[in-house]
Amino acid sequence: MFSFINYPSLRLNEFIQFYQDFLKILGTNDPEILKVKSQYDDLHALVATLASYYKPELGSEITAELQELDAKRDSALHGIELQVKSYTYHYNDSIRLAANLLNKVFDHYGSGISRLNYQAETSTINSMIEKWESDQKYVDAITALNLSDWKTELKNINTNFNQRYLARIEENADNPETTAIELRVGITASYRNLMNYLQAYATLSTGGEYDKVIKLINELVDEYNKLIKSRSSSEQKAIPKMEGKETPAKEAAE
Repeated sequence: MFSFINYPSLRLNEFIQFYQDFLKILGTNDPEILKVKSQYDDLHALVATLASYYKPELGSEITAELQELDAKRDSALHGIELQVKSYTYHYNDSIRLAANLLNKVFDHYGSGISRLNYQAETSTINSMIEKWESDQKYVDAITALNLSDWKTELKNINTNFNQRYLARIEENADNPETTAIELRVGITASYRNLMNYLQAYATLSTGGEYDKVIKLINELVDEYNKLIKSRSSSEQKAIPKMEGKETPAKEAAE
């Protein structure tokens, strides 16, 4: 009588939306009259809890902020490196020697710092700045090339980036994946229990009062099953037929 939803294939946001839509159908048809008010309340509470854990808008805000800070520190790093390299051709011997000294630091860390993943780039920049600030010869070289402001800018951005990165880790820790998994299991069990009651009452009913709800629920289930099937077909077609392709090191949306 009732169609079955392929809930394991629903993504988390789809999973939440399906059950919110399902609860809306029951809510507008009065769970009291349908004799499933207790089961409805149980499922509603679980779905509301899962929805409160799933906050993509918060995650995307921090992710966007990290991307912006990462672009700024990359620019500062490239700016310093380009100036250092240009000064290696300077006509003044002392300026050229200072530039060659700092250029060796960039050679030591490699030219792909900005392509490292977030954590590795943060650590590398910290190490580079520590070297510049702890050894007098590098302090003098930075001063000679008038790069103190650039160095301070890079240091501040890198520190700010790391603070926001840790904030996102803390946010993710407050909403662990295991919690979502456990809630999904609980919601599925609660849904099944509610559907068992609906099925039993609909079977015993002789007045057709459950016909509308059955039709609405089946239409909802059908729409989501079509979504799953359509996505699965699209993903199969989109699988690239390339092997050995490296994954970019820089996380675009950590």
